[in-house]
Amino acid sequence: MWAFVLVALFLYFPSIFSGVKNLSIAVFSFPVKLYSNSSCYFRTKKNLIKENDVLSKKTADLELRLERFKELFTENRRLRELLKFKEKIEFDTISAEVVVRDPNKWMGSFIIDKGSLDGVAKNSAVCSAKGLLGKVVETEEHMSVVMLITHPNFKAGGILKRTRINGIIVGMGSDIVKMLYLPVDAKIKEGDIVTTSEFSKIFPKGVGIGKVTSSDISKTGLYKYALIKPFANPFDQEEVLCIK
Repeated sequence: MWAFVLVALFLYFPSIFSGVKNLSIAVFSFPVKLYSNSSCYFRTKKNLIKENDVLSKKTADLELRLERFKELFTENRRLRELLKFKEKIEFDTISAEVVVRDPNKWMGSFIIDKGSLDGVAKNSAVCSAKGLLGKVVETEEHMSVVMLITHPNFKAGGILKRTRINGIIVGMGSDIVKMLYLPVDAKIKEGDIVTTSEFSKIFPKGVGIGKVTSSDISKTGLYKYALIKPFANPFDQEEVLCIK
């Protein structure tokens, strides 16, 4: 009886059996497709993770190379500026590198990798491409200690380039130096350039020191003084010139 009914349904409603067939195929094939898709997903994820690791390493390597290129470019520019400064001043010089810095910042000094056997002498002026940095206060065979222009014990003869008025440059233990013993009636302007004086016992004349930021009369009223921002930042130097 049921067989007859099924045959009749198949003859008159073939679409029903087609749907049942498709449904059966879908039901039984679902686990297979699920497994296949899952396997494909995990394989793809694994490959992506591996590829990402490779790309990350390449990116890190490129970043290191870029930083190295930037460092070489910066060093090349510094050396070019130092060479121009060396050609501009008419003195014999010795190139040196800063190897140790005093941690006491402006009240400090630094050590260079050239000494007495290299031709560096005590009291030699030390410059950057921008101007005076300090002077050598101690030498060994291949090493010298440089006192910075900003050190409280530093002194040098200076001159206002515009008015040709002489004074004494002293360090203040900060990023500003002071020019003392200027005439009370001296006409000093902000931005006036200060260089080493020809009356300096140690430094050759004409080496740039800095620009005037302000001036005032001393507490005693006997002289004027000027505050000067040095051209050269002592803590922004890696290569220097020692003037013989």
